[in-house]
Amino acid sequence: MSALRIEAAVRRFGSRGSERVALHATSLRAGPGEVIALVGPNGAGKTTLLKLIAGQLMLSAGAVTIDGCRAGTRAARRLVGLAPEPPVVPPFLSGRQWLRYLAAHRAQPVGVSGALVSWALDLVELGDVADRRVHGYSRGMRQRLALAGAAILGQRVVLLDETLSGIDPLLLRRLRGRLKSIAEAGRIVLVASHDLAGIERLATRVLVLVGGRIRGDEPTARLARERVAELTLTGGALGGVGRILARYRGAVRTGDGVAVPLTGGISVEQVLATCRQDRIAVTASRVRYRALEDLLVDAVAGEQVA
Repeated sequence: MSALRIEAAVRRFGSRGSERVALHATSLRAGPGEVIALVGPNGAGKTTLLKLIAGQLMLSAGAVTIDGCRAGTRAARRLVGLAPEPPVVPPFLSGRQWLRYLAAHRAQPVGVSGALVSWALDLVELGDVADRRVHGYSRGMRQRLALAGAAILGQRVVLLDETLSGIDPLLLRRLRGRLKSIAEAGRIVLVASHDLAGIERLATRVLVLVGGRIRGDEPTARLARERVAELTLTGGALGGVGRILARYRGAVRTGDGVAVPLTGGISVEQVLATCRQDRIAVTASRVRYRALEDLLVDAVAGEQVA
């Protein structure tokens, strides 16, 4: 069952004559247990999509529903928690006071709200500074507090906009595990991030947004089953890159050579033989598993060609 449904969602900014489309007819269905990464260049539409789900922006066309409730309605807002970029937290409150305020909208009686706040503080490991005013928090601590707030509010959907960037690596590893547990307990987690390596360790599914359109939608597990041949070429052989790109679908130019997906029965030996046949000098080669970076590069290249 899809708890989150996005049907041909469009968001435009500006007035007629100077209008800009930030999101083009985007559709998505997601169910409990999914951790979905939103990746793409700056201005791709990631933040716009998160704010539409949270009901902080109005749709220009289309529909977004959470458990059948239209995004932006009071019923839907009670199901979604968003940690924005940058974190928005009143500086004159303590971390605990802020989370108590949010929990008051989620749970009654007070005892239940208190347990929810304690759980959220433990989730992001802020218990030792919970009674300090937020203006004294570092940026990383504010981001963790915003995550805690999103976890309190997001009964069905937790939205994180670059919330995991800049957090201590050891703590980040623990947070990734806890976010997976939150999803496994029946929620959907959407994370917008430029940290591709970290996202690969967290997400069950990746959406690539380019120019306000979804250009890729893949399970992260599929990336680990696909391999890529990386070839380093001598300076004089770089002119032969175009022939390799034309011969192998999905091949892309790298800084000093080319990367070729080993799909459809293609082997690295076959690629090297092609280079020898075309007199393209290869100085080094290696085979690695396909990474999220490859998916993003392919999507951006496809947008440029289109």
